[in-house]
Amino acid sequence: MPKSSSAAAAASSAPSTPAATPSDDAPTFPLDVLRARADWLARAAKEACRQHLRCSDLCGRPDVDVQELNGILELAAVADRLLGEAAEAYAKAGAKLHPEGDEVGWWKQANALWLAAREHVRRHILGDRLSKRVGSAPSRERLAELHVEYELEASAILSLQQVADAYCRARPQAV
Repeated sequence: MPKSSSAAAAASSAPSTPAATPSDDAPTFPLDVLRARADWLARAAKEACRQHLRCSDLCGRPDVDVQELNGILELAAVADRLLGEAAEAYAKAGAKLHPEGDEVGWWKQANALWLAAREHVRRHILGDRLSKRVGSAPSRERLAELHVEYELEASAILSLQQVADAYCRARPQAV
């Protein structure tokens, strides 16, 4: 939706914040940018996995308050959203780069991490859509389909954890 002219004028005349301006140590070379985005992707993947593990731990407890559980689910949703943003940023930064030499090791791990992150986000979205459909008209077939989708989502998060760990072994300074 386009901004109104007064809102656009206010936004353009607002002073830039320190977060909006690049710092002196921000990477400027394409390979440095790609490496920084890969590190961000790894940290986002580790956090998404951690939040999902917290959710699964709390879901198994009978003494958890509904508000607490909803809060944890919101944190996991935020972590998934940030993971998607990090994956998109990595894809944009690395669209035309092909590192060579010593850079190939972390780059291959980062590409595997990017694929795993995309699959996790995709599976999560598909699971959410299917949950809504099942909730509106439950049937035995739809519940079976939902079970399969949840298993695939669990597999995607396990894969994401393994690939994130592999990236962090290849590039320990990422975390």
